[in-house]
Amino acid sequence: WFESFLAFVEDIRKHYPDFESRVFWICFLANPQTWRPEELTALLGPNALQSPFVIALQQCEAFLVVRNTTRNMYTRLWCVAELIIAKKYTDLTIEVIGNMPPWAEEFGSDIGAGATCSNPEDILILRATIAVTGLDV
Repeated sequence: WFESFLAFVEDIRKHYPDFESRVFWICFLANPQTWRPEELTALLGPNALQSPFVIALQQCEAFLVVRNTTRNMYTRLWCVAELIIAKKYTDLTIEVIGNMPPWAEEFGSDIGAGATCSNPEDILILRATIAVTGLDV
């Protein structure tokens, strides 16, 4: 993510004064990012709508996007897919906090058009999932 975890937590703490009494499911900490690609692919499965993220999303009270100043998160296909899934399949309030890099495009209809990820199989799965939602990227 190219930003310190402390900065990430501080953004959340500023947004939620009752930070210590809340429960957060943090996608980049929940999935075992250090697993070999084939192990992670097996965990996530062939359908992004049945991934651990979507299962956790069904239990959430809100969807919080925490942007950072060093990377445009919407160049990351998983981030784009998670936002689109939350928007399409839940009634959750989507809250956006933090700051994008000064050079990044603002949140808009072209969000994620060039987004990608490191695993070519994930690209196919996520693009297919996004297409099924009917929401444009």
